[in-house]
Amino acid sequence: METTVFPLPAVAGALREGFIEARLHFDKGPRQEENIKLQLELGKSRANPIYVIYDPVTGTPLRRKAGRLSAEDFLLLLRDPIN
Repeated sequence: METTVFPLPAVAGALREGFIEARLHFDKGPRQEENIKLQLELGKSRANPIYVIYDPVTGTPLRRKAGRLSAEDFLLLLRDPIN
């Protein structure tokens, strides 16, 4: 996703225009255990990858989607996060 989907102009533009992007890598690194706990707290899943869209005002999750997505499916997730 980081090399094939996120850099695409349509995806990058949608992220830049309407979202604050944060990435949590829990598969390796010095804070791996801490990041796994954070992923479970925020994403309610151990799936990798998992995408969670939060309401910026209330902090509540609007939508979660796990697994690798095509660019089209990822854009659908971004454009219609409530359904």
